[in-house]
Amino acid sequence: MSTRSYIAKQISENQYKTIYCHSDGYLTHNGAMLFDHYSDADKLDELLNLGDISYLAPNINPDPSMPHSFKYDERQDGVIVAYGRDRGDKDVEAKMFSQRQLTSTDTWCAYIYVFNKDNQWVYGRPGQDVSEFRNVKEELDITYSHYDMERPEGYYGYLSEEVADLLKERQSDAQTESQEQTM
Repeated sequence: MSTRSYIAKQISENQYKTIYCHSDGYLTHNGAMLFDHYSDADKLDELLNLGDISYLAPNINPDPSMPHSFKYDERQDGVIVAYGRDRGDKDVEAKMFSQRQLTSTDTWCAYIYVFNKDNQWVYGRPGQDVSEFRNVKEELDITYSHYDMERPEGYYGYLSEEVADLLKERQSDAQTESQEQTM
Protein backbone atom coordinates (compact mmCIF):
# COMPACT_ATOMS: atom_id res chain seq x y z
CA MET A 1 0.00 0.00 0.00
CA SER A 2 1.32 3.43 -0.89
CA THR A 3 1.10 6.65 1.09
CA ARG A 4 -0.12 9.08 -1.52
CA SER A 5 0.38 12.84 -1.39
CA TYR A 6 -0.03 16.08 -3.27
CA ILE A 7 2.93 18.38 -3.75
CA ALA A 8 1.93 21.96 -4.50
CA LYS A 9 3.31 25.46 -4.91
CA GLN A 10 1.09 28.35 -3.92
CA ILE A 11 0.78 30.63 -6.94
CA SER A 12 -1.76 33.10 -5.57
CA GLU A 13 -4.15 33.35 -2.64
CA ASN A 14 -6.34 30.55 -4.01
CA GLN A 15 -4.25 28.84 -6.71
CA TYR A 16 -1.86 25.95 -6.23
CA LYS A 17 0.19 24.30 -8.95
CA THR A 18 -0.10 20.66 -7.92
CA ILE A 19 1.24 17.22 -8.73
CA TYR A 20 0.38 13.81 -7.34
CA CYS A 21 3.02 11.57 -5.75
CA HIS A 22 2.10 7.91 -5.34
CA SER A 23 4.62 6.67 -2.77
CA ASP A 24 6.07 7.57 0.64
CA GLY A 25 4.00 10.69 1.27
CA TYR A 26 4.58 10.68 5.02
CA LEU A 27 6.46 13.50 6.75
CA THR A 28 9.75 11.67 7.32
CA HIS A 29 10.10 10.86 3.62
CA ASN A 30 8.40 13.31 1.28
CA GLY A 31 8.23 16.12 3.84
CA ALA A 32 11.92 15.80 4.71
CA MET A 33 12.94 15.43 1.08
CA LEU A 34 10.92 18.44 -0.05
CA PHE A 35 12.42 20.56 2.73
CA ASP A 36 15.99 19.40 2.06
CA HIS A 37 15.98 19.33 -1.75
CA TYR A 38 13.08 21.42 -3.06
CA SER A 39 13.06 24.61 -0.99
CA ASP A 40 14.51 26.50 -3.95
CA ALA A 41 11.59 27.84 -6.03
CA ASP A 42 13.36 27.17 -9.35
CA LYS A 43 14.12 23.55 -8.47
CA LEU A 44 10.55 23.11 -7.23
CA ASP A 45 9.27 24.47 -10.55
CA GLU A 46 11.43 21.90 -12.34
CA LEU A 47 9.90 19.16 -10.19
CA LEU A 48 6.36 20.36 -10.83
CA ASN A 49 7.05 20.53 -14.57
CA LEU A 50 7.59 16.75 -14.53
CA GLY A 51 3.92 16.30 -13.67
CA ASP A 52 2.66 13.45 -11.51
CA ILE A 53 5.30 11.18 -10.04
CA SER A 54 5.46 7.71 -8.64
CA TYR A 55 8.37 8.37 -6.30
CA LEU A 56 10.10 11.51 -4.99
CA ALA A 57 13.90 11.54 -4.83
CA PRO A 58 16.64 14.15 -4.40
CA ASN A 59 17.48 14.31 -8.11
CA ILE A 60 15.08 15.32 -10.84
CA ASN A 61 17.02 14.28 -13.91
CA PRO A 62 18.63 10.91 -14.53
CA ASP A 63 22.14 10.48 -15.88
CA PRO A 64 21.49 10.37 -19.66
CA SER A 65 24.28 7.82 -20.17
CA MET A 66 22.45 5.23 -18.04
CA PRO A 67 19.01 3.62 -18.32
CA HIS A 68 16.21 5.08 -16.23
CA SER A 69 12.61 4.00 -16.57
CA PHE A 70 9.54 3.09 -14.59
CA LYS A 71 10.75 -0.52 -14.35
CA TYR A 72 12.33 -1.31 -10.96
CA ASP A 73 15.44 -2.87 -12.47
CA GLU A 74 16.03 0.16 -14.73
CA ARG A 75 15.73 2.96 -12.18
CA GLN A 76 18.64 5.12 -11.17
CA ASP A 77 19.10 5.48 -7.42
CA GLY A 78 18.22 8.90 -6.08
CA VAL A 79 16.25 9.96 -9.17
CA ILE A 80 12.55 10.79 -9.31
CA VAL A 81 10.33 8.30 -11.11
CA ALA A 82 7.80 10.25 -13.21
CA TYR A 83 4.72 8.88 -14.93
CA GLY A 84 5.11 10.95 -18.10
CA ARG A 85 8.86 10.98 -18.60
CA ASP A 86 9.60 7.45 -17.38
CA ARG A 87 6.50 5.50 -18.41
CA GLY A 88 5.04 7.59 -21.21
CA ASP A 89 1.70 8.29 -19.49
CA LYS A 90 -0.44 11.11 -20.89
CA ASP A 91 -2.44 13.77 -19.03
CA VAL A 92 -0.17 13.74 -15.99
CA GLU A 93 0.95 17.37 -16.10
CA ALA A 94 0.68 19.59 -13.01
CA LYS A 95 -2.79 20.97 -12.40
CA MET A 96 -3.95 24.27 -10.99
CA PHE A 97 -6.10 23.62 -7.94
CA SER A 98 -8.10 25.98 -5.81
CA GLN A 99 -7.69 25.52 -2.06
CA ARG A 100 -11.01 23.67 -2.00
CA GLN A 101 -9.81 21.24 -4.68
CA LEU A 102 -6.41 20.79 -3.04
CA THR A 103 -7.84 19.97 0.39
CA SER A 104 -10.87 18.01 -0.77
CA THR A 105 -11.58 14.81 1.14
CA ASP A 106 -12.52 13.20 -2.18
CA THR A 107 -8.96 11.93 -2.74
CA TRP A 108 -6.74 8.96 -2.08
CA CYS A 109 -4.01 11.28 -0.81
CA ALA A 110 -3.09 11.09 2.86
CA TYR A 111 -0.90 14.21 2.92
CA ILE A 112 -0.71 17.57 1.17
CA TYR A 113 2.55 19.52 0.95
CA VAL A 114 2.50 23.20 -0.01
CA PHE A 115 5.42 25.52 -0.70
CA ASN A 116 3.65 28.69 0.37
CA LYS A 117 4.05 32.36 -0.54
CA ASP A 118 6.51 32.75 2.38
CA ASN A 119 8.77 30.12 0.73
CA GLN A 120 8.08 27.67 3.54
CA TRP A 121 7.01 24.05 3.27
CA VAL A 122 3.82 23.32 5.18
CA TYR A 123 1.74 20.18 5.23
CA GLY A 124 -1.64 18.91 6.26
CA ARG A 125 -4.31 16.42 5.44
CA PRO A 126 -7.39 16.43 3.23
CA GLY A 127 -10.22 18.31 4.90
CA GLN A 128 -7.93 20.82 6.62
CA ASP A 129 -7.76 24.47 5.65
CA VAL A 130 -4.31 25.39 4.32
CA SER A 131 -4.08 28.04 7.06
CA GLU A 132 -4.05 25.14 9.56
CA PHE A 133 -1.16 23.33 7.86
CA ARG A 134 1.98 22.85 9.94
CA ASN A 135 5.54 23.85 9.16
CA VAL A 136 7.44 20.83 7.80
CA LYS A 137 10.78 21.63 9.45
CA GLU A 138 9.22 22.26 12.85
CA GLU A 139 7.16 19.09 12.65
CA LEU A 140 10.21 17.03 11.63
CA ASP A 141 12.07 18.38 14.66
CA ILE A 142 9.13 17.51 16.93
CA THR A 143 8.76 14.05 15.40
CA TYR A 144 12.41 13.14 15.95
CA SER A 145 12.41 14.65 19.45
CA HIS A 146 9.73 12.09 20.40
CA TYR A 147 12.44 9.49 19.80
CA ASP A 148 14.99 11.49 21.84
CA MET A 149 17.13 12.28 18.83
CA GLU A 150 17.94 14.97 16.32
CA ARG A 151 16.87 14.45 12.75
CA PRO A 152 19.63 12.52 10.98
CA GLU A 153 20.99 14.14 7.86
CA GLY A 154 20.03 12.35 4.66
CA TYR A 155 17.52 9.92 6.16
CA TYR A 156 14.29 9.68 4.19
CA GLY A 157 12.04 6.85 5.25
CA TYR A 158 9.45 5.53 7.60
CA LEU A 159 10.15 6.20 11.26
CA SER A 160 9.30 3.63 13.92
CA GLU A 161 10.82 2.69 17.29
CA GLU A 162 13.04 0.11 15.59
CA VAL A 163 14.20 2.51 12.89
CA ALA A 164 14.81 5.26 15.45
CA ASP A 165 16.94 2.87 17.52
CA LEU A 166 19.05 2.03 14.44
CA LEU A 167 19.43 5.69 13.52
CA LYS A 168 20.45 6.60 17.08
CA GLU A 169 23.00 3.78 17.04
CA ARG A 170 24.45 5.12 13.77
CA GLN A 171 24.59 8.65 15.19
CA SER A 172 26.36 7.37 18.31
CA ASP A 173 28.86 5.38 16.23
CA ALA A 174 29.57 8.43 14.05
CA GLN A 175 30.11 10.62 17.12
CA THR A 176 32.48 8.05 18.63
CA GLU A 177 34.41 7.80 15.37
CA SER A 178 34.65 11.58 15.11
CA GLN A 179 35.92 11.85 18.68
CA GLU A 180 38.53 9.17 18.04
CA GLN A 181 39.77 11.00 14.94
CA THR A 182 40.28 14.26 16.88
CA MET A 183 42.41 12.53 19.55
